[in-house]
Amino acid sequence: MGKTSNTSKTAKVGRMLMEWNTLNVIQGQIEWMKETGVYSDKTDEQLFQMASDDPDLFQFQFDYLCDYLTELMAKNSHGGWLAEVRNFGWRSLNGHKYFEARTGREMLQKVLPQTECTFKIYRYGKGLAINNAHHDSPTWIEWYYITPCKKALEMAA
Repeated sequence: MGKTSNTSKTAKVGRMLMEWNTLNVIQGQIEWMKETGVYSDKTDEQLFQMASDDPDLFQFQFDYLCDYLTELMAKNSHGGWLAEVRNFGWRSLNGHKYFEARTGREMLQKVLPQTECTFKIYRYGKGLAINNAHHDSPTWIEWYYITPCKKALEMAA
């Protein structure tokens, strides 16, 4: 992402819409496994291991998150976006990026760092705000403010 100035934000971060946290996914699966009664002979540790080792579980949950994000993005008919980042990585950099994305998966791939991330997505005016944590920024200070931007179609080309 390119450098950007410290412009003040006019929109406010609204309610949380979704989150990606693999521990929460595992805990939800364990609860489901207990409720079904099929796994009553298993300990909590065994259930945790079974859920952790299930790649389909994470793929299904991530696909669901991306599909929901795609629905939220549908209001932006042109597909152009501006992402502004605050406190990126271990150096706490600020920057911006123009890009085009029509799906939630595409947006996340173009904005978030290519590493294992835990994130929360919020409403932000006509766009979205993503609060992200990962190995280079584990304290939840990394924020992405993503807004529709027709200029992004020219700039991303």
